[in-house]
Amino acid sequence: LFGRKAGAVEKYKYSKAMRAAGVVWDEKSLDEYLTNPKKYVKGTKMAFAGLKKKTDRENVIAYLKKETAK
Repeated sequence: LFGRKAGAVEKYKYSKAMRAAGVVWDEKSLDEYLTNPKKYVKGTKMAFAGLKKKTDRENVIAYLKKETAK
C-alpha cells in the first residue's frame, strides 16, 4: 500500500477520479484521505464519510502499515 499509486491495482474498478488523482499513498496522503475521502479525491465513488478523530486515523494508518509491510 505505502508507496503505491492510488487506483493502480489491476482488476479493481476504481472511479475515473481515483485513477487520475496521481496520489502516491504515504502516511500524510492517507491521513488527508481518511479525514474526508470525497474532498481529497473529488469525484471518488467511495461511500466512506471519513474519520474525524486524529487518533482513529492514526490507528488505521498504523494497522495498514503493519498489515501491508513487505
